Amino acid sequence: MKTIKIDPHKSSLGMDANVAALMIFIAMAVVSWIPYLGWIAWGVPLVFFFTEKDSKFVKLVAVQAFLIGVIRAAFAILFQILVWILTPRDIYSTIRYLTGRGWGVWSFVSALSVIVAIAISIALIYLAYSAWMYKQVEIPFIGSITPKATDFFNNIIKNQAANAAAPVNQQSEAEVEAETAEDNGQEDQ
Repeated sequence: MKTIKIDPHKSSLGMDANVAALMIFIAMAVVSWIPYLGWIAWGVPLVFFFTEKDSKFVKLVAVQAFLIGVIRAAFAILFQILVWILTPRDIYSTIRYLTGRGWGVWSFVSALSVIVAIAISIALIYLAYSAWMYKQVEIPFIGSITPKATDFFNNIIKNQAANAAAPVNQQSEAEVEAETAEDNGQEDQ
């Protein structure tokens, strides 16, 4: 993993950039452990990304946390589907499970789900600590995607700003069509 030391600076959120980055990871970690709400924990970093105006460090950390949240949600949903599939549905399946056939796979998938969730949480703790120390960590696989995703989200912000600055036509299409029809009707007379 590649680590880059960042100079201490202020965030546009009114706090030091390392505090903002730490809050991203803490908020995401807390939300990710709430059942079913954890599936959308990836949304927490996006709030920080779109509210931050100046700090590239905070934005990069937010995108990195977003990508980790998406991966965590994908694993959580996959494991939940597997557990639902393996859960007995009728009396014969239940008897088969009670006699010892089937519980091994169900238990393995459940345990694997918890292990993956704990591993992701440990990664979040490490990243939070690194962000607190003003260190930008490039995680394998996610590190190469993070700058591209940051540019993508920045383009969304620029496009919305450009659309907001564009003059708004006060006439609706229906009004323009009605005026055109009136003009055409007057020319015929």
